[in-house]
Amino acid sequence: MLHAFTRNKSRLYRRYLGHRDHNEKRVPEEDEITALIMGPLAFLPASEIGRFWMALVRWGNPKIVFPKGAVTHAEMAFWPKRRNIEPDMLVTLSWGDDHQLLLVEFKWRAPLSGDDQLYKQWQEYLSHGEREHAWHLFIAPDTTEGSKAIMREDVWDGRLLLRTWFDVLNTLHHLNELNTTHLHRWSEEVIGCLAKLGIRPFRGFKHLSAVEFTSPRGFVFWRGFEGFAQMVTPVIPPLNISQQAFFTVTGGLCG
Repeated sequence: MLHAFTRNKSRLYRRYLGHRDHNEKRVPEEDEITALIMGPLAFLPASEIGRFWMALVRWGNPKIVFPKGAVTHAEMAFWPKRRNIEPDMLVTLSWGDDHQLLLVEFKWRAPLSGDDQLYKQWQEYLSHGEREHAWHLFIAPDTTEGSKAIMREDVWDGRLLLRTWFDVLNTLHHLNELNTTHLHRWSEEVIGCLAKLGIRPFRGFKHLSAVEFTSPRGFVFWRGFEGFAQMVTPVIPPLNISQQAFFTVTGGLCG
């Protein structure tokens, strides 16, 4: 479907922008987008899968360290259920005997399923041993809910990473600049799909030309401030205190 969307052969992507047919009451937008965008990635070589996820984890956090060398084994489990908790994805990256887990929660146009959703995923879905070599990714258009969860209680100790879909887009552009062949084919389709969904790169101001400013005659907005020396003392009429005046309740004036 990525190709159908990017080649304008399908308009089904509009359902992810809120469009509904007359007989549609509910559309599983998040699940479909997760499968649409991340599904093809799961079929790429382990080294390429690892390259993408490591780049996304380290986006904005370049000090995060992974084992050296290319990933030798990668597994992306979609909606793995355990202890009645179902995150969107569990990614396992291995370098021989070393491995890292990425617990991923995607959001599109819906809030978290309760304030404790992320807490349960981290504390109950993963065992204590798994949490020692795991990262928790919250990917959404707006990551405010993830920030609130950290402020309420940071049970992750810095291992909950907040990423927007715009961060995903920037990560893909960065990887394309590195000319990774297998990822490039997939990422180009994802970039095109995200554009259909309103997620486009910021082009910056480099194409704007400098404005030539010619000083006009006189002042345009501000004539400057020269102090109060030029102010004319106002004429105050004399006050006649011999005549008293009172206002009545009804509003009349009597002298």
